Amino acid sequence: MSRLIRGELIKLRTTRTALGFTAAVALLTLAIVLLTVLSGDPRTIPEKRSALAIGSTISALLLIFGVVGAGSEYRHRTLAPALLVAPGRARLLTARIIAYGLAALAIGLVMTLVTFGIGVPLLAGQPGPDLAAGDYLRAGAGGLAAIVLSTILGVGFGTLVGKQVPAVIGAMVWFFILEPLTNLVDHVSRFTVGQTATSIGGDTGGQVLPLAAAILVLVGWAALFVTAGALVDRRRDIA
Repeated sequence: MSRLIRGELIKLRTTRTALGFTAAVALLTLAIVLLTVLSGDPRTIPEKRSALAIGSTISALLLIFGVVGAGSEYRHRTLAPALLVAPGRARLLTARIIAYGLAALAIGLVMTLVTFGIGVPLLAGQPGPDLAAGDYLRAGAGGLAAIVLSTILGVGFGTLVGKQVPAVIGAMVWFFILEPLTNLVDHVSRFTVGQTATSIGGDTGGQVLPLAAAILVLVGWAALFVTAGALVDRRRDIA
């Protein structure tokens, strides 16, 4: 298994996808923090914590990262050679999940460094109470957890669909169109991927679940798509 994981990590290091997503995450994080603090004028504890809790926004991008990674195996026809080296699609999928989870963690650390490096000094100059250590921990560790789980979910979704472009389009429609529509139904939106990632990331504004419940729901979403992807993939023709 360790060889398979190393192989997946080598794929990530030798392609432009991970580098491109890391650069996009860093730039998007910088823009969000600056806009939130400078334009939003946060004064209360929830407002200041939300300025650092950008895990939900970045989670959407990392979900696409996982979708692209899983779909590229079918688009570039690299799955068949991999199976010749290590038969067993479940093992390959597990290795890919671990590798992309580690990559998401690394990208999330870059995001956290940018967020705290820019946001904390800016928030220090804002009026109102200061954030406690627990608020920083929730925003940092919670954001990382939301990012890793969203990436794993993306790998499962990409494996389930099996084609990169339809998978990316489907994920974007689901995340940016279908999920917002759930706001029309009372309390349903709290159980969506975006809202659970928002809660885990530390943003407690709006209708969100408590932290523990949000983690369980997002883990459930990830497990659902990974399981469905594994079941469909084992019956899929790789030719």
